[in-house]
Amino acid sequence: MPSDESKYEEAKEGADEVDIVKEVSKFFYENDDFAGKFEKWVNDNAHIIDEEEIETTGVMKLEYTELYEKYQLLFESELEGFIESKGSTINDFFSKLQKATDKDPEGEEAIFAMIITATADFDIFMQMMRDAARNS
Repeated sequence: MPSDESKYEEAKEGADEVDIVKEVSKFFYENDDFAGKFEKWVNDNAHIIDEEEIETTGVMKLEYTELYEKYQLLFESELEGFIESKGSTINDFFSKLQKATDKDPEGEEAIFAMIITATADFDIFMQMMRDAARNS
């Protein structure tokens, strides 16, 4: 039977795991400056996407991959900067997010993990850029 001290340590560790995940989740969903940077970046770069050529040929230019990589770097640096400002690391955050997801695969942390993963998907990125290009 675990001692009271080990129960306390397990509870504290569980709370710590969720805390950084909850803080990042709140930042991701609610911080207007964070969202605004990406909206501006997408709008500033949407002109690079040739929607007509994609529709006609289905070909994605190498330039789109380079654009995607720049977007990813911006996203990762913004996320990492926030996490580090909270005294944590990106590896620690993802480890705790994974533990929370493993513990409750249908919980809000698991949903957040899916959304974070989706931001790294090239096809989703291209759909976002194509939508912006059509609307500009």
